[in-house]
Amino acid sequence: MELRQLKYFKEACERQNFSEAARVLHISQSTLSQQIKQLEDELDILLFDRIGKRIVPTEAGRAFLPYAARALHDADDGRQIIRDLQGIEAGVLHIGVTYSMSPLLVAALELFSKAHPKIQVKVTFDTSEELLKQLDGTGPDFVLSFMPEGVTGEFETLPLFSSRLNFIVHKSHPLAELSSITLKRLSQVPLILPAAGFATRKKIEELCASHQLTLSIGVELDDVHTIIHALKGGRWGTILTQAAVKGEQELVQVPILCNDHLTSHGFLFWPQGVYRKKSAIAFVDFLLKIVGKR
Repeated sequence: MELRQLKYFKEACERQNFSEAARVLHISQSTLSQQIKQLEDELDILLFDRIGKRIVPTEAGRAFLPYAARALHDADDGRQIIRDLQGIEAGVLHIGVTYSMSPLLVAALELFSKAHPKIQVKVTFDTSEELLKQLDGTGPDFVLSFMPEGVTGEFETLPLFSSRLNFIVHKSHPLAELSSITLKRLSQVPLILPAAGFATRKKIEELCASHQLTLSIGVELDDVHTIIHALKGGRWGTILTQAAVKGEQELVQVPILCNDHLTSHGFLFWPQGVYRKKSAIAFVDFLLKIVGKR
């Protein structure tokens, strides 16, 4: 069993098409098919069902995929350890980040890229829930996210900052002059909110439910930047953390009057038991300097 066979197998699983996988891998389809066949022969089991031009992983293929992915990731870790020992400033740093944490990410990226210009940074945006699913040692090197509900001790965490949830509107909005807003009045305002799965959305819905209130949600989006842009028309309001709208001079943050705790906590999440690249540690140093912890 060779690493290239595992790489070909993983790509074929993801593409579910030998021609497309071969194109991405820059090899011929016959080479890909031959290598997959050799892997199946060695394992003595079919990994794919061939349905015309389409391929579907068999039950064995689906069971084998996470082990193949982990082997490839471990091999990358091994190469990265050698690079780090040699002091070579190269390689790829993969960061997972929620949309609300993007201002912090952008600030750190600018500093990091100046200090380490040869390191390629790959950024994946998604909800907290989806990013933490990927933090299994085969996905991002670390994740930047607010702490979602129900997270157990399966990750190593580093607290970064706290940020309060506010009612956010454009300065042209009819309620922009308010010094504060009650939950009851907030429930009557047309809102554009992050989609289900966002930590912010879960927190505010749980809060309203505890007070027997229902929000008036007109639009939901899975992109906080688009929400912020939509506010500029003056019709909608939203509920986001202070951190999410940092630097947005035309937006007004109205405190929500509530006895409940409305502060969200931003964290860095590490996968447990995985080698930490020097580039990842260097990036975290810049994050800590920006938030004032270094």
